[in-house]
Amino acid sequence: MKYLEFLWALDLLSKYYPKYHSHELFLLADDAWKWMNHELPEDSSSVVYLKSIFESPSEAVKAVWIEVQLLSGPFANMN
Repeated sequence: MKYLEFLWALDLLSKYYPKYHSHELFLLADDAWKWMNHELPEDSSSVVYLKSIFESPSEAVKAVWIEVQLLSGPFANMN
């Protein structure tokens, strides 16, 4: 997975599927990337929540990436 592909898919969803623009998936994606890059303090509620669900930052990003791919798939190859 490449970061640019991830951003492209998120942008595609926000453009063609605007109800997901402020969806929890976008918030989760943002928090997962920040957790992976150590941009969140260890005592933040986001990190505590992510740690309660996922074993590692890479697992969180991978789970979000799979969901984003499922949602953006139909829009990626529009005629």
